[in-house]
Order: sequence, then structure tokens, then C-alpha cells
Amino acid sequence: MAHAHPLTMLEGTLQSLQQRDLQPASGADLIKDWISVLKHTNGAEPATQSLQSLYDELHAMEPDGSRVRDLLNQVAQQTEHLSRGADSHYTDSLKQLASSLRSFALDLEQA
Repeated sequence: MAHAHPLTMLEGTLQSLQQRDLQPASGADLIKDWISVLKHTNGAEPATQSLQSLYDELHAMEPDGSRVRDLLNQVAQQTEHLSRGADSHYTDSLKQLASSLRSFALDLEQA
């Protein structure tokens, strides 16, 4: 998916986040794809770094659930920030992604 059109990646990510039984390996693959895309996106360095931290945490022997939630919320905030400067046809999807990431983090907190 790393070479997919960003809007296609957004739609795929949103669909993945709607699955409440998302496996960590699937999430890690998705994160790697986004890191690859964001490395070539102006202003996305903070989000890229947060995603790399999230990827690393998910690959730890015993991932820290609290850290995962914090990183998901951090990525959500950075995604929302990116939506403000994005082309208009990405804005709504990026805002929806930020909301979905926050919801996913909340679900992890309640689990």
C-alpha cells in the first residue's frame, strides 16, 4: 500500500480503524506504509517521528499500553494539524482519521 494514492491510503486506514479486532501486526504494517508516505510530505516530520515511536512500541517484547494510547493521541493531534494545511479533498478524511485514532486510543484505555 506504500505506493497507493494518499486518499486511497486514508480510506483504507479509516476502514482498518473501524475494525475493533485490528491485530498489532496489521497496524504495524499500516504504520510503516504511512511513515514511507509522510517522509515525502512537507510539514509531516513530527507525525513521522510519532509514528516511528508507535511502530517501535508495538514491536517491543511487551508493548506499554499507556504509551501506545499516548502515541495514538499524539498522532491524532498531528493529523488534525496536517489537515489544516492539506488540499481540500484531504481535509475531511484527515479530520476523520484524527477522530478515529482518538476513538481507537479510548477503546484501548477501556479494554
